[in-house]
Amino acid sequence: MRTRLELTARISRRRVAALLAAAPLAAQVTSPPTTQKIPPLGAPTPASPAATPEQKLQKAYDDIRQVSARLSKLEVPMNVEPAFAFKP
Repeated sequence: MRTRLELTARISRRRVAALLAAAPLAAQVTSPPTTQKIPPLGAPTPASPAATPEQKLQKAYDDIRQVSARLSKLEVPMNVEPAFAFKP
């Protein structure tokens, strides 16, 4: 019969730490997602028509305008602003 010292001599402390750290992760077994067997009630929503590149560009411009309008309403304290000016 082998002694305890002989058994522990083959496993390094790093290996033991790695095994102990991995044990909680191994215990977290996730179940596979269940599929829905009953169809949802109501009519399906119709697919939206594909947007043209011009519509996508206009939406991007509108989004930028909305964000810049919201940002212009924010007040920034003087201690947050940089102490230098960016010059081209």
